[in-house]
Amino acid sequence: MTFVLSGFMLYTFWVVMALIAIDYLAGIYRALRRNNFSLSNLADILTSVLYHVFPLLILASLVSIDPTGLVVLIVYYLAAIGVIFKYLIEIQKKL
Repeated sequence: MTFVLSGFMLYTFWVVMALIAIDYLAGIYRALRRNNFSLSNLADILTSVLYHVFPLLILASLVSIDPTGLVVLIVYYLAAIGVIFKYLIEIQKKL
């Protein structure tokens, strides 16, 4: 199994990672303004990576064994778009 992020897959992955970082920074900003920052907030980034980024990486590694070459790509992009919308909504709620 090879791991290849090429073209738009790489760009969508970057967008997902950037939105996770922005969401995390918005959460830290909100917690600091309300004076309720704790170290337990740091675990949120790990759950985001585990639940949203790791499945995208698994789908990216499955592209090489897909005989059509399209099925896994479509699922990858649908999952990435879903994660993007999820984090856009969460960022909007925090700000």
